[in-house]
Amino acid sequence: MSHRIDAITEHFDQALITTMQNLGPKLIHRVHLGLTPSQVFMLRFIQKEKQCSLSSLADKMEVSASAGTVMLDRLENHGLVVRTRDKNDRRVVITQLTPEGEHALNDVLKIRKKMVQHCLAQFEPDELTPFVQTLEKLAAISAEMDVQAVIGSGKDLEG
Repeated sequence: MSHRIDAITEHFDQALITTMQNLGPKLIHRVHLGLTPSQVFMLRFIQKEKQCSLSSLADKMEVSASAGTVMLDRLENHGLVVRTRDKNDRRVVITQLTPEGEHALNDVLKIRKKMVQHCLAQFEPDELTPFVQTLEKLAAISAEMDVQAVIGSGKDLEG
């Protein structure tokens, strides 16, 4: 069983990486909308939060505050975001999407939706529901798993 699960894991991992690349960063580059994958990720996070601080944005992007500032500078220079000071704490800078930022992000999301729909249309109709249910189950399992419990002390990862 161990050899079989290893083989399945390798196939799954490669398929997941390919899918994520083709519907994520590679897609963004191919459609030539003038945004980088990181900028799209940043715009999407700001849209979901409605408004967010630089520190929460940098945390989500897993970058330093200074790197986040540089990224926001580019978006602001293109008129996609606006930064304001928090009325309750002037040290906090709040970032929001501009109407142009909403439009640019929505363009990307519409294209991505169309690409996902194209991919799903390649399935047989009776394959779609079980596929999505299985993917949702995997998403729930991965969201709830205790990483430390799964990997243990890390010693079994050596060699």
